[in-house]
Amino acid sequence: MRLPVFSFIVCLALSAVAQETRPMLFGHNDAMLYGRYWSDSEKGRAGKKRSETMPDVYQVCKAYPALLSTDLDGLELGRTVYWGGVTFDKMRESIIRHHRSGGRITISWHVRNPEHGRTYIYDPQYRGTVSRILLRSGRTYDSFMTYLGRIADFLLTLRDDNGSLIPVIFRPWHECNGDWFWWGTADCTADEYVALWRLTHEYLLSRGLTNLSYTFSPGSWFRDREEYMQRFPGSGYVDIIGVECYRQKEFGVEEARQRFRTHLQKNLSIACSVADSLGMPYAVTETGMQSDSDSRWWTLGLMPALEGYTPMFVTFWSNQWNAVVPEGGTWCTYPGEASASDFRRFYKANKASFIKKLKDLPHRQSL
Repeated sequence: MRLPVFSFIVCLALSAVAQETRPMLFGHNDAMLYGRYWSDSEKGRAGKKRSETMPDVYQVCKAYPALLSTDLDGLELGRTVYWGGVTFDKMRESIIRHHRSGGRITISWHVRNPEHGRTYIYDPQYRGTVSRILLRSGRTYDSFMTYLGRIADFLLTLRDDNGSLIPVIFRPWHECNGDWFWWGTADCTADEYVALWRLTHEYLLSRGLTNLSYTFSPGSWFRDREEYMQRFPGSGYVDIIGVECYRQKEFGVEEARQRFRTHLQKNLSIACSVADSLGMPYAVTETGMQSDSDSRWWTLGLMPALEGYTPMFVTFWSNQWNAVVPEGGTWCTYPGEASASDFRRFYKANKASFIKKLKDLPHRQSL
């Protein structure tokens, strides 16, 4: 079985040597913006030492995720403040700094429903939102295009020291095979979903965003390749094959590890097969474990589950700030968490998946 790790299609040429030697990138969503006990906001820094407002992963192993992952939730509404009181200006600075330090960037987008702007969760009262967007006229379409325009405006500000656009792995419309998002199976047909994806792709390209690599990432409950491909937008609109798979917290430690390994191995087998046939890389675009539930999760849970595969990256979901989410809401390790010591073992075995030091920006970037 081939074990590819590919580079971005825009900025790096494919290389047979690189595919065999480049390591998997470790990612943690919003790692640079907030963590379990801190947030890069005035309130989240109050009374804390600088060392206590570093990324959770850094506080545990003294290294940063090589992949910076974040989300544009709320930006489409014209907001300036992201989750946990962090500004989108701060997000932009962290992206530029991470790229300058040799890291990679991936951005997802939890899109508010353009018919009401309140949430991205499906509401049967608004069933057919996608079909109304695809009319390409009317209030729903106009609202959606305003949303998309704001996203493009932000992405166009992500530039390096020379003014060139920073390569971004873009992951819109994820978990499309579920029914909980308004772009999922409860709202639209497979053909409508594909048309929505292509509309998004074509608009962003028309705005000059040639730096985006698009990731297709259904939820992990597909049974086979055919189910995985049911809503695939087409090889001309996708660059990376993604899978999402979480540890199930309702089982005991040993059973949860085994179930996760079986589930992720099946997912990766399908993703690798699809990726090989299309000449694309594959990645674990979302994963996570309920923290404090398995002290050896990293070396006895995750590492065995990845055995035989080398995805381009593996991204863990956010550790949500306890001032906002007092209970739960954590999907990676953090200082004092049960698996923190084991994470250090994982880090030592996978140092090339991390960045040891971030470079300073030459000057403060602002929107």
